[in-house]
Amino acid sequence: MHRLIFFYLLLCPFFGFGKSQIIMVETESFTDKGGWVLDQQFMDVMGSPYLMAHGLGKPVADASTEIEISREGTYYIYVRTRNWIAPWIEDGAAGKFQVKIGNQTLQKIFGAEAEEWHWSEGGAVELPAGKLSISLQDLTGFNGRCDAIILTDDPEYIPGNSLDELADMRKKFLGISKKRRNAGKFDFVVIGGGMAGTCAAISAARLGVRVALIQNRPVLGGNNSSEVRVHLGARINLEPYPA
Repeated sequence: MHRLIFFYLLLCPFFGFGKSQIIMVETESFTDKGGWVLDQQFMDVMGSPYLMAHGLGKPVADASTEIEISREGTYYIYVRTRNWIAPWIEDGAAGKFQVKIGNQTLQKIFGAEAEEWHWSEGGAVELPAGKLSISLQDLTGFNGRCDAIILTDDPEYIPGNSLDELADMRKKFLGISKKRRNAGKFDFVVIGGGMAGTCAAISAARLGVRVALIQNRPVLGGNNSSEVRVHLGARINLEPYPA
C-alpha cells in the first residue's frame, strides 16, 4: 500500500494530478462589454487598460465573457479594482459592482475598499468543469472599475500587484508579450488626441507632413469626446468654421 502511494506521488507532477489551476481574465478581453467602456488612463500604473461602468448614475448593462474550468472543485476568486472616490470621501464608494460566475453571483461588493489598485478577495465558490460565463454587474452607474479577475483552486495562492509581477502574470497565464513594434518613420509626432493634438495633426497632414498621432483613448477629442462629454464652449459659432 505504501509503495502504491509513493508511486502515485511520483506520477503526480508528470500527469498534472494535484497541480493547481490559475485562470486569469483581463476585462478588456471580454467578448461582450455590455454598457462598460474601455478605459486606458491608468495604463502607466497597472500596465493595461480596464473596463469602467460609465453610466452617469444609471447602472449599465453587464459585461460578460466565457471561461473554461478544467476540473470541478473549490475556486478562490480575486478581482483587481479600486475605490476611486476614496481620496475625497472616507466612508463611501461610488463605483460598486458584483461578479457572477455561471449561475452564482458572488456576495462580495467590489470597488468599495482601498483607493489604490489592488486584488480584492471574492471568497470561494464551487465550480463544475467545463465552460462557464463570467460577468460584471454594475450596481451604481458611477464609474465602477475592474481590471482583471483570477480564479484558482489553490487556497494559498495570492496574486502579485506590482507592475513587474503583473507583467509576469500576463506573460505566464495569457501569453502576452510586451515586445515593441516599429511603426515607421514620421516627420511630426503628436502625443495626445485632444482638440489641440487632433487639430495639429490634421493641419500638418494637410500640408503633406507624415504624421503620427498617439492617443491612449478609444476615441479622439479629449474632454470634448463622446466619452468624456465636456464640450467646447465660448465663442465657437464664428466664421469661417461656425459650430
